[in-house]
Amino acid sequence: MARKPSPNRFFWGAGTSAHQVEGGNDRNDWWDWEQLPGKIRDGDRSGAACLHWDRYEEDLDLLRSLGLDAYRFSIEWSRIEPEPGRYDEGAIEHYRRVLIACRTRGIAPMVTLHHFTNPRWFSALGGWEVARNLPHFARFARLAGERYGDLVDVWVTINEPEVLAFHAYDEGAWPPGVKDRARALGVIANLLEAHALASVALRETDRVDADGDGKPALIGVAKHWVLLEPLHPWWPFEHVSAAIQHGVFNVAVARALRGEPIHLAIPGIRPVRRQVDALRGSSDFIGVNYYTRWMVSLFGKEPRQARPGAPVSDLGWEAYPEGLERALMECAAFGLPLIVTENGIADASDRIRPGFIRESLAAVDRARARGADVRGYFHWSLFDNFEWNDGYHGRFGLFAIDFAKADRPRSPRQSARVYADEVARRR
Repeated sequence: MARKPSPNRFFWGAGTSAHQVEGGNDRNDWWDWEQLPGKIRDGDRSGAACLHWDRYEEDLDLLRSLGLDAYRFSIEWSRIEPEPGRYDEGAIEHYRRVLIACRTRGIAPMVTLHHFTNPRWFSALGGWEVARNLPHFARFARLAGERYGDLVDVWVTINEPEVLAFHAYDEGAWPPGVKDRARALGVIANLLEAHALASVALRETDRVDADGDGKPALIGVAKHWVLLEPLHPWWPFEHVSAAIQHGVFNVAVARALRGEPIHLAIPGIRPVRRQVDALRGSSDFIGVNYYTRWMVSLFGKEPRQARPGAPVSDLGWEAYPEGLERALMECAAFGLPLIVTENGIADASDRIRPGFIRESLAAVDRARARGADVRGYFHWSLFDNFEWNDGYHGRFGLFAIDFAKADRPRSPRQSARVYADEVARRR
């Protein structure tokens, strides 16, 4: 079993999410979305993905081979509850076996309850846009606490609520494909309220301290923290635009997570204001997902773009690892402990990733030296996976996967050893 950690242990880990790696997740809205022409780059479909559902023990051994002691992964709601109120005991027991496999290897699991996918039935009811649907998610969280609380001490209720809302309800790039910014703001508010309800459910059901640190349940949200800067510093309106986007995308969500009223405001759109009492005390930490910075431009076709001339990832995102320090310091200002729940780069060639890892971890070191209460770092991702509407184009993995072969062979990239060495140096 895992060694007894000291209070405020520092987690060194890597992450995945169910739909991106398990394969065969055919009960959720993303599976249906993938069948529609033109929705996924190159017509890719998740399909068998990485076969992680069947090969999780091998994959946990790979994680442990790097000297890591924590694994962030999600449990697929649509597998566990394929119909409202009907539970699949086989799926429930599968995830319990995964958790036991983690613990027997000395790996602390960080379990995410919602990582972008919804059960088909939940979407049919209106999904996150309908407030009366939120108790369904709280019920799922309650079941997770009841069935897994003896093995899990760290929970992420929802991954990137603001990203889900804007991609799915503003840009229309994700299911259900809505393009209405006002509706997107309402979805963010509902997701934050759902987090609060799930937190209550977890605290009521997870009362077992699985790893002996005196804390049976640490609960948070994984928040995508994006840096926004004006592309043309001389143009005041770009400063204003960057500030507005920072305010709604970053600040408003962080304020809600520390218990303040929800207040989401964009010029020209009716603001969303909501008092959710259950948000107070709902978060023990904020998970920081950091990848890049975006230059805000009011000229041309791209309102957010990489800095001209900067190195970019395979997805066109600027490689800006030093920005993680700023992201952590900005987030630390809200007074909650932090865990870097995602940080990585899409780089199939692995030319950029080794340096990206070194510079990212140096940024974490600097933030901690400046007083940021950072308690863990999870690299995204453990291995290549299905990258949502980019299909299999974005390769984030420490381990490469050959998706052309039916058995999905894994092979370590140089960056895997770099990460292992950097972690060992900091222990």
